[in-house]
Amino acid sequence: MKTMTIRNIPDDVAASLANRAKADRRSINATVVGVLTEAFAPFSKPAPKADFSEFCGVWSKEEADFFDNAIEESFEQIDPEDWK
Repeated sequence: MKTMTIRNIPDDVAASLANRAKADRRSINATVVGVLTEAFAPFSKPAPKADFSEFCGVWSKEEADFFDNAIEESFEQIDPEDWK
């Protein structure tokens, strides 16, 4: 693991870190590592997928454009028979 020295921490930030460390009953170091981990975790690993792409695949841009163009007229027209 990497060791870092951080200088010129504003007094109010240092006080907030100390208060949080005391409230969580952890060291200031553990609190700073936790805060940094929370702040940068979304950027360190890819977000989990929230879709079904692994099961049904993904369209390319060209395929999606072709589909959109093919159905455009169908969705623009209202069939009066559907509303009886």
